[in-house]
Amino acid sequence: MAFASITFIAASRRRAVLLLPLLLASLPAAAHSELRRSVPAAGAVLMQAPEQMELHFNERVQLTALRLYRDGSEEISLPRRAIRSATTEIIALPPLPPGAYRAEWRIISADGHPAGGVIPFRIEAPKRP
Repeated sequence: MAFASITFIAASRRRAVLLLPLLLASLPAAAHSELRRSVPAAGAVLMQAPEQMELHFNERVQLTALRLYRDGSEEISLPRRAIRSATTEIIALPPLPPGAYRAEWRIISADGHPAGGVIPFRIEAPKRP
């Protein structure tokens, strides 16, 4: 009976060793940098144009690109800035007329992985009485 127990334990260990790589491969990858919030927020409808855009990340990143488009195609010129490592980026915006906007951003995370996203928002024309 003792021999059967030892054989069972040895077989279980072999299966565990064989299955371990499969289990590790199924675990989620290490967390990468992500945009935690932005001002304006994605999907925001604003009653007045923002003077700046804020991007808040979960860790230090390098913002390598930020492009702002109006109504899908017209690119709005943004001020040039130095690439630096930070958790928050604040970018001055020019005066923006009412319309639909899309901010496209790209970063390099602390672990070297690139990431990016899109922040759509809208500026409404002031209501007339």
